[in-house]
Amino acid sequence: MTMQTKKNPFNEVPVLETDRLILRGFVEDDLDDIFEYASIDKVTDFLPWDTHKTYDDTKAFLQMTKENFTKLDNIDFAIVLKNENKVIGGISIRKWNNPNRCADIGYVLSPKYWRKGIITEAIKRIIKFGFEQLNANRIEAHCDENNIGSYRAMEKAGMKYEGTLRNKVYLKGNFINMKYYSILKSEFTG
Repeated sequence: MTMQTKKNPFNEVPVLETDRLILRGFVEDDLDDIFEYASIDKVTDFLPWDTHKTYDDTKAFLQMTKENFTKLDNIDFAIVLKNENKVIGGISIRKWNNPNRCADIGYVLSPKYWRKGIITEAIKRIIKFGFEQLNANRIEAHCDENNIGSYRAMEKAGMKYEGTLRNKVYLKGNFINMKYYSILKSEFTG
């Protein structure tokens, strides 16, 4: 399997596991769990999407994850905490089907689970998936330079800081400096 084909190698979003987490496709039954974290303003402070105000916003998100998978844009995974059987966030591998064999990851997590190493655990598993199942050579991620928790999670997952792009994104009325991180397949230790 190579990333250079425009064919989806999966019939559905794969199920990935870690010690504490199950990463799987989002389903309609996740609506309440997603709305619970996506409706919290501080969750979206550093994200390009708005806080969910109604269940219709969350339903639109669920539909988007299906479309992204079908179009080969993203593989969006629900982050499920095993001991609670609850969706507590999401993580995506994006732009993965390209001749450069470079993919991008993004993630969101309920604030109830911040500073517990959960997002680092999810990032590590997605990196492994990207290198082993998608044949990526490079996986990158970026965040607002003020999102300390996000870039620390990238560092703990083994990603290397590459630089800050000034005024890279116009988000919610402000130009934002973005910190960029990556890991190469040759650096990955599994």
